[in-house]
Amino acid sequence: MAEAEVIFKEAQLEDAAGLAQLLMDVATESEFLTRDDDSPYMTAEETAGFIKNRLASPNQICLIAKVDSRVVGVLNIAAASYTRVNHIGDIFIAIAKDFWGYGLGQILMEEAIDWAEHSGIIRRLELTVQARNERAVHLYQKCGFRIEGTKERGAKTKNGEFLDVYLMGKLIDDKSDDNR
Repeated sequence: MAEAEVIFKEAQLEDAAGLAQLLMDVATESEFLTRDDDSPYMTAEETAGFIKNRLASPNQICLIAKVDSRVVGVLNIAAASYTRVNHIGDIFIAIAKDFWGYGLGQILMEEAIDWAEHSGIIRRLELTVQARNERAVHLYQKCGFRIEGTKERGAKTKNGEFLDVYLMGKLIDDKSDDNR
């Protein structure tokens, strides 16, 4: 990547087309996502509705990384509105392949954790990641996530090979070293 300014921000309605394009692109660029080229894609209009929902929710957020007008990364935190589980944020993160290795994922994770700490609602973040995605696992552990379990055959390759998936979590209001 040539030197370029990267902007990190909460997704706005005007980012819908760029976010929809990023989600289509990453589905074909990475074998680490559950979505692939067989998956249905959101249109720009559907993505705008998705963003609008996040903007109106106190316990959900969609953060993006942009270079010029191109959306090159996304981190979404989804949470239920039900009282018993509205404190749990489920993370999805994806970076355009051209921008892997530049620390964008780490910055998005740090921004998301900061948002969660100040949300007043989110007290647990969780995610799933393929066990073979060592770079992502390392990043999540660096950000304080722990492997809480392994989901055997939690995903599979295009060739039908089963893959293990780690279930990882981070407690937001706990500052102890073991993150319990």
